[in-house]
Amino acid sequence: MLKVLLKITLAIAMIYSAIMIFSSRDGATGVIDKIAVEADSSISSGLPAGPWDKTGSGTLWAQTNPIHGSSASRLDSIGQSLAGGRRNAIVTASEQVSASVVSVNVKQTQVVRTPYRNWFGNFYIPRQRTVQNIGSGFIINSRGYILTNDHVVHDGTEITVSTSDGIEYEAEIVGLDSHSDVALLKIDPGTDKLPSVRMGDSDDLLLGEWVIAIGSPFGLLLDDPQPTVTVGVISAIGRDIVRDQNAGGQIYANMIQTDAAINPGNSGGPLANALGQVIGINTFIFSPSGGSVGMGFAIPINRAVRIAEDLIRGGKVRHPWLGLKVQQLTPDLLAGLGFAQGKRINGVVVSNIQNFSPAQTTGGIQPGDVITAIDGQSVRSLDDWAGEQLDIRVGSPVLLTVLRPDRQSEVTITPAELPTEIIEQIETGMGFSLIDLTREVRSQLEARSGSGAVVVAIEKSALEREGRLLRYDILYRINDIPIESAEQAVTLLKRLRDRRGTVLFIERDGRGIKRYITR
Repeated sequence: MLKVLLKITLAIAMIYSAIMIFSSRDGATGVIDKIAVEADSSISSGLPAGPWDKTGSGTLWAQTNPIHGSSASRLDSIGQSLAGGRRNAIVTASEQVSASVVSVNVKQTQVVRTPYRNWFGNFYIPRQRTVQNIGSGFIINSRGYILTNDHVVHDGTEITVSTSDGIEYEAEIVGLDSHSDVALLKIDPGTDKLPSVRMGDSDDLLLGEWVIAIGSPFGLLLDDPQPTVTVGVISAIGRDIVRDQNAGGQIYANMIQTDAAINPGNSGGPLANALGQVIGINTFIFSPSGGSVGMGFAIPINRAVRIAEDLIRGGKVRHPWLGLKVQQLTPDLLAGLGFAQGKRINGVVVSNIQNFSPAQTTGGIQPGDVITAIDGQSVRSLDDWAGEQLDIRVGSPVLLTVLRPDRQSEVTITPAELPTEIIEQIETGMGFSLIDLTREVRSQLEARSGSGAVVVAIEKSALEREGRLLRYDILYRINDIPIESAEQAVTLLKRLRDRRGTVLFIERDGRGIKRYITR
């Protein structure tokens, strides 16, 4: 039986060979005829004419029959089509945006605690060290303004920017917004003409549309300032993420998720669409290894532009104040508010309306109301509520969707600027600054103290890192002297700073604590 099968197989092979030979002798374009290869001139020039090349033309053939003219023209046409297809929208967009991408090199001074041990036990000696941080950014106008991430340049003592053509500039920080993780830098281009990006609309994004993540992490490390380009799609929009949840980490709201690789050093670079318009700032990734696994996140460009405009106009970001204190909505709380048993509602509950606030002035909202949306964006949790505050603008009306057991309504509130940010600060000379505890500030902080001075800025990071002082601590007494104003507190501190045993009485989160001046 096996011999019969072998004979049949051999017969079929012989018949097929005969057919192929016959078709090639008749001049038909066979399968083998279609795989002729043009030899490179550098190769053919070094080879003598031989049996593989009867004419000496340097053409290597898989078979002696030449390709017919019509077949050759078809191959040329296909080659031209392929060559033209290489320059697609992604390539064009990458070229347009890349010229405006910069590498950001930051030197930061950090204070570290070095362990030291002697006969008396273990001690920690504070030491300063300089570290280098590298990120990316992009030029937003010809005057030299550059957008990047706050975490790239925060605490930077020296910042150098390298453009895509290798020119280096010293940069200064115009302003930072740690809430949004956005920073604005400024370089002096002199007579240089700087290319700038075109802005897109991050409110008009499509799931699955092509995006390009561009960064320049090696501009100052390698002798090649070209940015790196990765391509992917928009995987999701409106992502709310809390980083380092166990540590009460920062909230990133309405983020753009992409599978385009965002590698270390690319933070602060642009995320662009296929039209070459920037739609976001590459910010961070989720990764167990530190490298990209297809889960990158970018800050919407509309938010970044709003922050940049505030910084250019006034040197600071104007954070909004509605005057509403809210808490998470639970099934038990929902039932207690009078909603139907088993009714499923997502939102936050108003627990307090702060005095002298826009919410109180406007009216229409009361404790116990459930807020389900801000400007049409669903609010499902406290994280959503906090995140949506990032996209609220001072002076621009905000539409709140309010739910009560018997009806749903919409309330418009025009946010004011946070009271703690509009009062003049007074430096103490001890590494922190104070403002007066006005009635609006007291309402914003929901303070118990009737008078005092509020810590609003801490220049000496060790104070905050070690918990000795925190932002919004309220200094209401020094020794046995009640504090009525920031100016009075500064005068007392300067007079008593060199005395031992000076006690600062502080209100923090509604409770009283003491701090001592020991030097």
